[in-house]
Amino acid sequence: MKVERKFPLIEVITLLGVILYVARSLYFANSAPSIGDEGAYLFKGLMFARGEYRPFQDYGFWTNKAPLAFLIPGYVQDWFGAGLRTARYFAVLVSVLMLFGVWITANRLTGRNWAALAVWVFALSDPHIATYSQALSQGLVACLMSWMLVCTLGGNRPLWQLGLGSVLSVLAVMTRQNMIIVPPILILYIFWQYGWKAGWLTMALGMFVFVAFHAMYWPGILQIWSSWLPSAFTPFLDDFRIFGSSGGTFRGSDLLAQWQAFAIGITDHFFLVCGFVACLLLWVRKVSWKDPGQYKSAVFLGVLYLSLFLMHMWGSLFNDFCALCFTSYQMFFSLTGLLFVLVVFSNGVSDSKYRFPLLATILVLFCAIVGLNYYAAWSDRLLDFIHLPRARALLSNGKIDFASLREALTYSLHMAPDVQKRVAAALGGAFVGGGLLALIWVFHRQALAGKYARNLAVVSTFMIAGVILPVFDNYRRAPTECSVNFLTYYEQAGKSLAKITPPNSLVYWKGSGRQLALLLYIDDLRYFPPQISAGAGHLIGESEHLLKFGLYNDELDLQWKEAADLYFIWKAFPTVTFDEFLDPTQYKPILFEMGELSACEDRLYLFEKLP
Repeated sequence: MKVERKFPLIEVITLLGVILYVARSLYFANSAPSIGDEGAYLFKGLMFARGEYRPFQDYGFWTNKAPLAFLIPGYVQDWFGAGLRTARYFAVLVSVLMLFGVWITANRLTGRNWAALAVWVFALSDPHIATYSQALSQGLVACLMSWMLVCTLGGNRPLWQLGLGSVLSVLAVMTRQNMIIVPPILILYIFWQYGWKAGWLTMALGMFVFVAFHAMYWPGILQIWSSWLPSAFTPFLDDFRIFGSSGGTFRGSDLLAQWQAFAIGITDHFFLVCGFVACLLLWVRKVSWKDPGQYKSAVFLGVLYLSLFLMHMWGSLFNDFCALCFTSYQMFFSLTGLLFVLVVFSNGVSDSKYRFPLLATILVLFCAIVGLNYYAAWSDRLLDFIHLPRARALLSNGKIDFASLREALTYSLHMAPDVQKRVAAALGGAFVGGGLLALIWVFHRQALAGKYARNLAVVSTFMIAGVILPVFDNYRRAPTECSVNFLTYYEQAGKSLAKITPPNSLVYWKGSGRQLALLLYIDDLRYFPPQISAGAGHLIGESEHLLKFGLYNDELDLQWKEAADLYFIWKAFPTVTFDEFLDPTQYKPILFEMGELSACEDRLYLFEKLP
């Protein structure tokens, strides 16, 4: 009997998604400008790998993150060649491994259709691909998290896989300490799903790895935890606390910036955040789930995602430090939210008509947040296009007169222009969301009633729109030479810099964070380690104390400026007086031809001290 073979449509769709993801990852790896964190990770990691310094060494580099964030990219460069290209291509490889891990877990828990959707959500997400294609710790942590879930979720995982999953969760913490809640939540899930024996064994293995890492870098590694614990209750950690202030050099974010950062973070992760809230609202009873294992997996993923989301939202938006980090912080754990949404949707959601009004309200609010994200693109047009009736004219003479939204907000509510733009953008987003909701309602009643659940159809449409909209917005921007060839230009500039740098020079570094990775191309170089922090290492405090942690103040800065013989200067550096380097009696300029990179980056100036 001849067996009819069906065309593997889903497999082909999945493969196309993987190909698109890889192609776009390579594009971003070659086009994304370098940032200070990337340069610092790479340079410090390379010095650690070469044995010039150790993580948490006194009077060395400021090791403000867990050691693997530096060591992994450092050893990759040491083995395969120092530079941005090696590090970024490794980052692409890591991100592809992450994607495979997500597909394996999604396929195991929800089936191949939902797994294909998971691949395409990542393949269409510019923020995720752009972040994971750079040599940052987000990609490393996401990969470790992905394979942790492969080892622990779905079916009866063997004990060795559960143990490996526990180890991977600890390695994630040893890459970024902000993942510290992952191992305990994972262990609680293993106890719940696999029983006491598996729970105790995996907990013991995880604790062993955690203690081993701390033993290797004891006691200096305590500095990554000292700032997390109240000093009043942990005075024994005072030797590992940094006592100093920024003195206003790096100011926190104002309220408008925090709201804008929140809007960016929601837009960049719309599928996950919107889907997560919808899943909670449309959650069905336990008896309606396919099996208890699916239910427990969903609870674990939901608790893990929500805990990490709230933790990182507090750390970015409410900690007066880095509001714009809100979206990039979510890259560490966003795959857990995606898998949670897929597991819940694959088991069915409630189609209760009583939940629909609240669902509709939430979706419109999400659209308002997305509208706020795009305020720069359409707020002025909305302020002038939208007109409201003047109530005073109507009441006084019975005539209908209209005023623009800008006039109403300016003269009636006395609202500042920056606030007006945000309000108009949010109202515009809510209006578009309401219109889309009405269209889906009508279409469902006319064509889909009885075939697809209304609540699921509405939520799915909004989530898909949230994925596709940024794609169109990004592709309408024409590519430039910098956005296509940045990595090549950066390498050329780095090699040019290496040629003109005198051997064994003692460098005073005041370049920008985006220029920091240029140092990777110079082999014979002496430097002051605290300056390799993209500017964040400058504080007000006692010199000896700061220097011990790899930080510095004005006093140390002056000493280094007098001791150095070569100066790398970015004109806009916050603590630099550029004109003093133009004194021909003290400094001699060295011509640094940045080549094509000069069209993409600010100029880096070189000066040599005169005898």
